[in-house]
Amino acid sequence: MKNYTVTIIIPSFNRAHLLPKVIPSYIQEMVCEIIIVDDKSSDNTEQTVRSLIEDYPIISYYRSDFKIRQTGAKNIGIKMAKGDFCYFGDDDSILKPGSIKSLVNNALLYPNSLIAARHLYMKEDDDLEKLLLDLDILKHFEIETFYNKKTLGLYTFPKITAVIELPFCQACFLLKTNIAKEQEFNESFVGTCNREETDYIMQLCKKGHKVYLDNNALSIDLPRQISSGGIRAVGFLKRHLGEAYNEFLFYKRNRTYLNKVSTMNSNPLVRAYFHLINKVLSILRFNNN
Repeated sequence: MKNYTVTIIIPSFNRAHLLPKVIPSYIQEMVCEIIIVDDKSSDNTEQTVRSLIEDYPIISYYRSDFKIRQTGAKNIGIKMAKGDFCYFGDDDSILKPGSIKSLVNNALLYPNSLIAARHLYMKEDDDLEKLLLDLDILKHFEIETFYNKKTLGLYTFPKITAVIELPFCQACFLLKTNIAKEQEFNESFVGTCNREETDYIMQLCKKGHKVYLDNNALSIDLPRQISSGGIRAVGFLKRHLGEAYNEFLFYKRNRTYLNKVSTMNSNPLVRAYFHLINKVLSILRFNNN
């Protein structure tokens, strides 16, 4: 059997305080390189990564001299990738041990597909070590357990004993490098670039690639209380106006596919409008509490 290799691609911005905790979790069997693409951080990201390279020589570091956002950073990582597979990681996410091997094994079972890691948003009082044990198994489930076609909502944390197909997945997934190199992330998304991963995934789905959720791989987002930097560095007004624009762009590009997998109104203008309204309402509720 061939010894398959995996390239980890991690865009990063002002997360120097998290990288020493996050990056070691990606040092796993089959990983041949970890590419960290620095989107012109203003903290000590470069020094932190240089220090990490001394302990983990498989790390490669690229620093952009101008803002390229997550989309540009991932495109650079894809161009640099040398492994048989690419896995898109996050600079604020811990990867459960053994996840990469499990993802590759499922990629071999489901050729030319995207294999997604399950995803959990960690709370401040959660025990990370306990979460990484990943012992709880959900015995009874339906597709609605993981995907709400009325809202496009994904809830992929539950662990089951089967691999299931989904219409799309969250940001952390694995695919063959040759497929990744044929599809760029759209760099027209602005601000926080919300929807950019889903757009990339749906563009591949429209070409006939399928998405499967790995029942063993698990990515854990660190609590927001410590995850400063990243998209949270984008100003409040710029962030929400940008997100409304991104909603418009996403629904415009993927409306046909969305109509196949969802029952929601996929009109781009309607989605942008409702996004802004929901943000305003949430702010009003917060201020009244």
